[in-house]
Amino acid sequence: MSRLADRLAGAADRVALAGEEAAIRVESAWRRLAALGAFFRPFGRRPLTWGTLAVVLFCPLAMLLLDRPLALALHDHVGANLEGFFKTVTNLGLAEYYLVPAGLLWLVLWLRARGCLIPAERRRRLDLAWRPGFLFLSVAASGVAENLVKVTLGRLRPRLLFEKGLYGFQPFNHEWAMNSFPSGHSQAAFAAMTALVILAPRYDLLWLLIAFLVAASRVVTTVHYLSDAVAGSWLGFAGALLIARALRARGIDVMGHR
Repeated sequence: MSRLADRLAGAADRVALAGEEAAIRVESAWRRLAALGAFFRPFGRRPLTWGTLAVVLFCPLAMLLLDRPLALALHDHVGANLEGFFKTVTNLGLAEYYLVPAGLLWLVLWLRARGCLIPAERRRRLDLAWRPGFLFLSVAASGVAENLVKVTLGRLRPRLLFEKGLYGFQPFNHEWAMNSFPSGHSQAAFAAMTALVILAPRYDLLWLLIAFLVAASRVVTTVHYLSDAVAGSWLGFAGALLIARALRARGIDVMGHR
């Protein structure tokens, strides 16, 4: 009995020691995480600034190291079924799908509001009109910026790499094959879906999924390089947030409710 008691006591001591060691490790890990959180906390105060900096740093590195080998690998190994799926998804990045209905709805609602003689009701209708207006401006404004960058840089598309071995830039070029950076579909999708996240946050995961799928489709179908999609996505995302801020500064709140 004494031996059994000694063994049980020894086992209990070992369990207690292991528990203490685990508690020490957990506490240490928590302190490291807290320190890491404190390090990154300033970055959260200016997400657009730090996000832009990250994209500006990432894109040149991707152009040098990632874009070409990734495009060649996808061109050689993506199957017909996967490519077909993404060629269908990529249509959700056509800017006109958002600009035309949002612009027309904005105009109709604005005219309806202007014709109202009751001040409170007129204000309510104007606020309602700004919702499709916000979507329109988000896609349109970032689209203008995207086209300016695209034409100025004149980046050659992956097709020229596959067919002629060409990779690089021909600035100030209007030709489709030399307007790869940034991706217009990615810009339009992220601008529209970011606007919809703000307008209808209840479905935020769906909107973001659509945006990411569109951006991925441009890379998987090798119409664009990775850095093209990343830059276009960020341009659309940042553009929508800046438009929302500008409207809020004018007293126009387009934020939806969950």
